[in-house]
Amino acid sequence: MKSKRSHRLGVAGLVIVSFFLIGFVAALQPEPVPEEEVVFAQAAHLNNRGVELYRQGKIQEALSNFIVASEMDDTFWQGHYNCAVALIAMKNPREALHHLEMSIEIDPENPVSRRLYEDLYWRVEMTV
Repeated sequence: MKSKRSHRLGVAGLVIVSFFLIGFVAALQPEPVPEEEVVFAQAAHLNNRGVELYRQGKIQEALSNFIVASEMDDTFWQGHYNCAVALIAMKNPREALHHLEMSIEIDPENPVSRRLYEDLYWRVEMTV
């Protein structure tokens, strides 16, 4: 009897999180970056190509571009932020939190990543 109740609670939790994430994802968009704002122009180019792919609904391809861009330039917090946006769209909020942590580590004063991290952390913690 207890396992059926636990299963129902687990399903209810997933439904609640899905509801929150659907509205949450609709408002999120990856951010393009001017080449002069990064150390390596190629990182900005890959990031911006990822933004285009994301807008076309090619989320996995966009994520690949964001990952490579963030690995090219260790000061490129926007790449990690965009990875998080793509991962949220792919319903992988825990991995998104990891990229947001990396973004905040690179630029602790960045309010964009910090705000998204705090919102997402709260939503993920509701499922535990």
